[in-house]
Amino acid sequence: MDCTGDYYYLDGVILPAGDGDEPPPGEVSFYEVIRTRNGIPVFFSDHMNRMKAGISTRYDLSSDIAAEVRTGLNALTGQERHEEINVRVTVSFTGHDHSVHICYIPSFYPSEEMINNGVSLILFHAERLDPGVKMLNNRLRLSVNRELSRRDAYEALLVNHEGFITEGSRSNVFFITHDGVIQTAPDSMVLSGVTRKYVQEIIRKEGTPLLFEAVREKDTGSFRSAFITGTSPMVLTVKEIENIQLDVADPLINRLREAFIRLAERSISDFILENEAF
Repeated sequence: MDCTGDYYYLDGVILPAGDGDEPPPGEVSFYEVIRTRNGIPVFFSDHMNRMKAGISTRYDLSSDIAAEVRTGLNALTGQERHEEINVRVTVSFTGHDHSVHICYIPSFYPSEEMINNGVSLILFHAERLDPGVKMLNNRLRLSVNRELSRRDAYEALLVNHEGFITEGSRSNVFFITHDGVIQTAPDSMVLSGVTRKYVQEIIRKEGTPLLFEAVREKDTGSFRSAFITGTSPMVLTVKEIENIQLDVADPLINRLREAFIRLAERSISDFILENEAF
């Protein structure tokens, strides 16, 4: 995920983009990708809570990472603002010292055609060593990206050594049975995304049955439809998985997407109010 834009933030300083604008190499790096609209992050508090939880599995920090990131994000968006773009926040550790790096990254949002007609997914045999913690894994990212480019697919679903589909390489996945039950892998098997969390809340409020059980690779053709969730796709219909066709007109997916967009808009308003008090 190479940085883009004219500037980036590093430990209290705004710097011009160019050589050396990537995060400093630390022993361990935690990151979040956050969508912004006109300089305002979407679901900022949720992303920071997940980052703090991940860091706490290895380090005992006395500083307020969320406050550091808010300061850096405000500085970056004050210097350079885009209508809609993702930012990557990276906190790198060397020993117990940490560094905060924030930059814009190339962002690809689904087109109207993709939203209406769904996207193609492939299967990729790989699994995260610690799926509950969002840590940089450049080797996996590069391998997946090469395969996506080679096969002209939107996303890759990771398949573990037992043949279960866990999650997407940069998203979470939900399947819908023919009798309307939504099925997804349990939290213990995935990086529980912010979008995934809110979609689960919407599903429960709708009263739709939700089953936390990973789908076997060989069973993908037994579902009526599927969708992925994530920072860039939000809620996005899947039209096929490895050439297995799925229903792209499922009204349930459209309802979930619309409800999620309303929550995203509310989170933007919340950040503005919090920033005024910061």
